[in-house]
Amino acid sequence: MLGMARMVKGIAVAFSVLGRRRPDLVFGVGGYASVPVSVAAWMSGIPLFLQEQNAVPGRANRMLGRMARKVYAGFGGTAAYFPAGRTEVVGNPVRREVVGARKSGTVVRSDSRFTVFALGGSQGAQAINALVLEMGRRVKEERRSIAFVLQTGAGEFESAETIIREEGLPIEPFPFTDRIGEIFARSDAVLMRAGALSIAEASLFGKPCILIPYPYAADRHQEKNAREFCAGGAGVWMRQEEATGKRILSTLAAWASDTGVRAAAGEAAARFSRPDAAERIIRSALCEIGKGQGAPHV
Repeated sequence: MLGMARMVKGIAVAFSVLGRRRPDLVFGVGGYASVPVSVAAWMSGIPLFLQEQNAVPGRANRMLGRMARKVYAGFGGTAAYFPAGRTEVVGNPVRREVVGARKSGTVVRSDSRFTVFALGGSQGAQAINALVLEMGRRVKEERRSIAFVLQTGAGEFESAETIIREEGLPIEPFPFTDRIGEIFARSDAVLMRAGALSIAEASLFGKPCILIPYPYAADRHQEKNAREFCAGGAGVWMRQEEATGKRILSTLAAWASDTGVRAAAGEAAARFSRPDAAERIIRSALCEIGKGQGAPHV
């Protein structure tokens, strides 16, 4: 009851804001917070558009999809959850600074080792940190020409950095960075969760990926993200309970030793990329309401 009361209050506030702002259209991007303004827009006759990042939409967007004029999707599998003909698959928008890093050209690297960028999102991921530490020990022991760049997350940086320093592991740790594009650019492969935006960023750089979906994501949507991305040959994915350092290192070693296989996976990743997704979404929406020239052909 409390949640419903807050929703009703939120819709009332949204009516007031929309009345003052008088927007030509409203975009919803999912989540509980987007519902009041999206419902108010629909009830006010203001064109409503949605952007769905994941292969499996959340509850908010599933409900709002019946009201939206169009749904812009990051994954092809999303269309099955919305009314027929209402979904346009355009990919997920990527931050301007990340696109800029990709456009800046080839990065000059001082390290000739096969470099793997491992990350678990802005907060890091305990499971991925542990796997990288395990693989770092194996690589050191077996004297492989592989190195890791590890985004630990702020909470685990100190402990990970201490272990890496004391054991002399071939791992470069850091807690978080806003210049993630530069790290993608100097890496050969990526190990990460299967968040929609992380996949969009890695694919922008044409990097083959090993994906370990977050096992507790709603509706296991990260597994669906991973499955669709990897279906085209852009990498491999495995459930967290199946992911071992030995298994992951085997895949990385294959990519490191066979440039043809690695290049094919990188090309598949690049094909998944949609660097102009934001522009296409805006131009398409403006065209829908008669204020633009339409989305560019790709």
